[in-house]
Amino acid sequence: MSAALLLFLRSNWLTLAIVAFLIIWMSALYLKGRHDGSAADAAVKTTVVNQFKERNATDAKVEGMSPSELCRAIGGVWRDNGCQ
Repeated sequence: MSAALLLFLRSNWLTLAIVAFLIIWMSALYLKGRHDGSAADAAVKTTVVNQFKERNATDAKVEGMSPSELCRAIGGVWRDNGCQ
């Protein structure tokens, strides 16, 4: 049986080498893609966290405004106890 295997490997070594190379190459591409994808996910998460921080700062600023200040901030005119 080992003689048959040795004969098979001798006659098909080039084909087996090409198949092994392709499997290794495709595995490397897959792992690189996974790594690049996780790096992109981290960048997106950082951006979202920064947007939430900015939103919280804006919300705190708006909540501290009086109605007339808020009216002026959005471009309105405070007249007769209402924003116009």
